[in-house]
Amino acid sequence: MIVAHLPDGVCRIRITTEPMFSRSEFVPLVLESMLEGERRLIIDLGLVSMLHSPSLANLVTIHIALAKRSSELILTGLHEKNLRILEITKLDRLFTIQQGA
Repeated sequence: MIVAHLPDGVCRIRITTEPMFSRSEFVPLVLESMLEGERRLIIDLGLVSMLHSPSLANLVTIHIALAKRSSELILTGLHEKNLRILEITKLDRLFTIQQGA
């Protein structure tokens, strides 16, 4: 995973390996990557070919943890089939999705 700290309190993470994205260690790594005061987390899923149950669970866990901090999770770079998975599971209603960001 590649982490970038951007201006205006934004942390951007690009997922580079799908196996890591599905592992339980992923959530603490992501939350620890955010600097104090960052209020937006953008996770770029452009290299993720398929969202599986463990990766969806990790995204929900991150969303809940960020909501408790009054922070926002934004998903970007979703392939069409991954966007469809979010729609089928109705998780597209939970997450903020930005295509082309």
